[in-house]
Amino acid sequence: MRPNRYTIGALAATAAVLAGAGAALAASPGTAERSSRCDARAARIAERRGITVEQLTADVKARLPARIDAAEKAGRISTERAAKLRERVTEGSLCSGRHGAQARVALHGMLHAAARFLGLDREELREQLPGTSLAALAEKQGKSVSALEAAMIAPARQRLAKAVADGKITQARADAVLERLEDAAHRLAGHLFPK
Repeated sequence: MRPNRYTIGALAATAAVLAGAGAALAASPGTAERSSRCDARAARIAERRGITVEQLTADVKARLPARIDAAEKAGRISTERAAKLRERVTEGSLCSGRHGAQARVALHGMLHAAARFLGLDREELREQLPGTSLAALAEKQGKSVSALEAAMIAPARQRLAKAVADGKITQARADAVLERLEDAAHRLAGHLFPK
């Protein structure tokens, strides 16, 4: 069965959460609205699968520990980070909390920037992603993966620079956020989207 755009979005959002991108952006007005949209999206996904939202949440929460374990074993995250992620999985739901909304914002921004870099609109990107990765699409077009990753974080880099200039955050905080975003962009670029 070919996944629909909601399934791809849910899987990609999971990848972004694991990459830590959710902690990268400050909370913004409209978080409640995004949470409502997430709840509605989760309900639609559950309905299409013929299960309840609770069953969908349980399914996602059952899969995440294995992904966290794999990331820890591969050395992509520390033991401490893995423990924190496991705790968040245990306590959270698909749409709860500030980190979930932030992860969706970060993911959306990165995917939008990647699509622009690749010269694709949203629909074209959705059609081309199943069975491949953003990095593979870039290489297919003769573009470098590092340029793709730089393009994916360019909008956030600009917002962070403005926040530092406006005195809203320190340069050290901006650098830490940027480092996490670079890591998230790298992981998202290499993420193989399911068919």
